[in-house]
Amino acid sequence: MFPFKETLILVILTRFVEFLGILATFYLMFKGYRLRYIIVVGGIVLASLLVSMVGFVFREYIALIATVDLIVTALVLLGVLIYVSKNPEKTRDFTPPANARCPVCNVLIINEDELCTMSVGGYTFYFDSCDHLVKLMKEVDFFLEHKKLPKGEVKDVFVKTKDTKRWKRIESVHIVEEGGVYRAYEKEGKGDSLDIKGLLEAFKNKLRGRKA
Repeated sequence: MFPFKETLILVILTRFVEFLGILATFYLMFKGYRLRYIIVVGGIVLASLLVSMVGFVFREYIALIATVDLIVTALVLLGVLIYVSKNPEKTRDFTPPANARCPVCNVLIINEDELCTMSVGGYTFYFDSCDHLVKLMKEVDFFLEHKKLPKGEVKDVFVKTKDTKRWKRIESVHIVEEGGVYRAYEKEGKGDSLDIKGLLEAFKNKLRGRKA
């Protein structure tokens, strides 16, 4: 038996935090986050379990070990999960599946230089260019008529910018028309920027209206 009731409570709390860490590991895995963040969260849980085993070996220090283990594990897990949730552009894995096709041109996606993604309901679309993403939103009636858009909320619209090659939320980039083609820039480029926030909101409202 444990020497103190408080120690038992600490150990139980630590197991609970580890359980949450395991759930978080699977969540990151199935939500498409980068492998290194999945390994970090899983590693934190594993390290906590190993520290707990040390506490069972050195029972005279088990209360101290359990306290340190609980605090450090909880804080580190919380810090990693906050960073992951606040920085999806850096932590998500946007690699398209091997058979992914652009829903606008139906071409198998090979070149990822201007890749874009959009989630509608539980389905994720991959676009081979920002131009095709914009075309889908502008010509939403056509795609709705041909039943190419599933039901559900629109979320997680990300684009890979042409100038910096970094992933950004579409609301934070500049969409500029160049020679009849829309391109996404992280930094403000030449020409007038498309009102992408207004276009995205109109697109979302159109899909919401379909459910009424």
